[in-house]
Amino acid sequence: MTDGDVCPPKLAIVIHTEEEFDWGGGFNVDATSVSHGEELFALVQSLSLMGAKTTLAMDYPFVSSAQGQNCIANIKISKEISKNVEFGAHLHPWVNPPFEQTVGFVPEHLSYPGNLGYEQERAKLAELTGKISEQTGTRPVTYLAGRYGIGDNTHQVLNELGYKIDVSISPFADYRHQHGPDFRNFNNDIKLENKILSWPHSSAVVSPFSFVRNYFNSSPTSYSSENLFIKVLKKVFRAKLHRLSPEGFSLTDMKNVVKCQNALGQTYFILSFHSPSVKAGLTPYVKNDRERGEFIEKILSFVNWFEKSLDGEFITINEHPLVRKL
Repeated sequence: MTDGDVCPPKLAIVIHTEEEFDWGGGFNVDATSVSHGEELFALVQSLSLMGAKTTLAMDYPFVSSAQGQNCIANIKISKEISKNVEFGAHLHPWVNPPFEQTVGFVPEHLSYPGNLGYEQERAKLAELTGKISEQTGTRPVTYLAGRYGIGDNTHQVLNELGYKIDVSISPFADYRHQHGPDFRNFNNDIKLENKILSWPHSSAVVSPFSFVRNYFNSSPTSYSSENLFIKVLKKVFRAKLHRLSPEGFSLTDMKNVVKCQNALGQTYFILSFHSPSVKAGLTPYVKNDRERGEFIEKILSFVNWFEKSLDGEFITINEHPLVRKL
């Protein structure tokens, strides 16, 4: 199902709200530090003052930490901020009970929740759901799998635990080389399947030429093809894959994702990033204070552009109108 008949465009901001870890150092069960709660609250507050809304997809270390709990508490005590925030779930299985091991590193394939057995995936998400409910006073209905790692049992688990929306799909992406899912056959279309609303993270093949954008959007698997014609097509017509994210993409790139997809009829967008990026030195995208300032400014500038230039509106993930049908 496409959403081209719905306007004006809507933006949901999804923050992968998680612990701090070494992005190149494996999946350490002991790496659960959270030191960026104050910076995250400050950004959520700034977004709320602009009228923007945020979905915090929170994992177990964040919601169990002192700074995470303080961030949640500060959001809850402000009526102006809390009305613009949704608390969702984000499952990092290697740091989420019940634990199979309490020290050391988890193999990469087990960092994807969807690679776990049904009982294991369900038990971990049940623990996380309970912890979020305890800290926020609300039961989460939006789910984001860690590393976008949905699997064969995920929708069944989500249904059993009362979830309504999954935002784990990463269009055009292929994570099979690291034991993850294959999303090459997905574009940005929002679908209602197995009583779950699947709303992909926003990505787009951008190009100055509309016929190229149309082609890859209607045939997403083509973008990753090794066919010589496809390679030449991408080079000649400057086709590039961009995600709607301030992590690794410029403000111009982010605007182009929305412009290109909006021209194709897409009106529901997800802007996403990882919560540790709001503090210097915690992710590869924000290495120092200068980059942190640029990162925050990029987010706020994009939000302002989306509203002012496109007459856009802001929603949380659970405010998508199709959720009412679930």
